[in-house]
Amino acid sequence: MRTTTQGLAEHLAREEREVRQRVQDLRRKRQRQDAAVMMDGEELRKLDVYDAASLASLEQHNEAVFRRLSDKSLALAEAQERIREGTYGLCRACGTRIPRSRLEAVPTATLCVPCQERREAFQSARSSLLRS
Repeated sequence: MRTTTQGLAEHLAREEREVRQRVQDLRRKRQRQDAAVMMDGEELRKLDVYDAASLASLEQHNEAVFRRLSDKSLALAEAQERIREGTYGLCRACGTRIPRSRLEAVPTATLCVPCQERREAFQSARSSLLRS
């Protein structure tokens, strides 16, 4: 019979494989786009403002997706390390056990719900002050 931690570890491993696949797909897509731009170098000089803005927007989108995938990959690796250490599922702020339902929904969670809510409230208040 699988233990809770084993099941969650398998879930983390599946997510890590999915993230790696998405990163590889994104890299291939970027390489194809770069190759197309290089091949159409002469055409690139003829881009109008709309085309140039569209290309820049696509590059920014790809970079944002790549950054999010990299962050998720790092969080998954850290969660797997916590499993090896025996600290997975413990709140980093207060030390209480994070409920299984939360770990199933957010396998990279490092905070219990009350601590996460406090963190988000603090960040929201801080953000509001900075905008003022």
